[in-house]
Amino acid sequence: MADTEIASVFSESAVLCGTDITESGELMAKMVGMLSDRLGGAKGILEAVLEREASSPTFIAKNVALPHARLDDIDRTVLAIATSREGVSFGGVGGPANLVLLVLTPKCAPIAYLRVAASVARSIRDKGFMDRILACRDAGEVRALFCGEDRALTGEVCAADIMERPSAVLRETDSVKDAIDMIVRLGQTEIPVVDKEGDLVGEASADEVLSLCIPDYLLWMEDLSGFSNFAPFATLLRKESSTWLADIMSDDYASVSVDQPAIAVAEALARKDAGVCYVLDDGKLVGVVTLPHFLNKIFRD
Repeated sequence: MADTEIASVFSESAVLCGTDITESGELMAKMVGMLSDRLGGAKGILEAVLEREASSPTFIAKNVALPHARLDDIDRTVLAIATSREGVSFGGVGGPANLVLLVLTPKCAPIAYLRVAASVARSIRDKGFMDRILACRDAGEVRALFCGEDRALTGEVCAADIMERPSAVLRETDSVKDAIDMIVRLGQTEIPVVDKEGDLVGEASADEVLSLCIPDYLLWMEDLSGFSNFAPFATLLRKESSTWLADIMSDDYASVSVDQPAIAVAEALARKDAGVCYVLDDGKLVGVVTLPHFLNKIFRD
């Protein structure tokens, strides 16, 4: 079997069909036990999994959980699979789960988990896949579902695999007031700006708003005592509703196309010294990757 297939990272002894376990902690303990023959002398596995999931239970789709952990003392990715008709509770977050895939990866392999997550996500998007896997009566049938070229492990993690959907978007016809309101309400310092077709055309940022109030020459002055307190800000307040984003937004932002490798996201963030990278599909904004989110995906998730 090719080591690029999802089936290459699990054995039939690590498959549990139609479990009657309904609590996630109990199920994960059972699944770690199922992996014991492939883990050698690895210690503290269940504790590592439970600690990771306590911070944020991982669901990659409705009713599909992907608990995982990165371990120091394993040298390859291993996977255990459980199906449940009744559903497994994950504390009300994202559940119940009818399909649970426990993934353990070497700590020194930053994208190993992401490769599995992306490949599984692609599989469950296939029409009828969930019905077929929940109907499996034994481990052999489950394993057969994950064999073949269409079940290959993703060779390269791309921007689409690590991005999040934009939580906030401004229109180029919005005003500076709209931008300030959104920045303050959401606590985000950068907001993407799109046109009526959804194409990314700029970025509204707290820095840009601040620069409207503080001209460059003020930054070179050591003594600002001659200026009234916040007088430039009062000026902006008077015209914030009639100052349009199209006139002040920046076009110097970090962006990548949806199919570019994840390393391109890192390059774009570093090159632009940016806190967020926008993910585009034929010019349209489809996702965002913030720097903290990127670091979490590569080093912690």
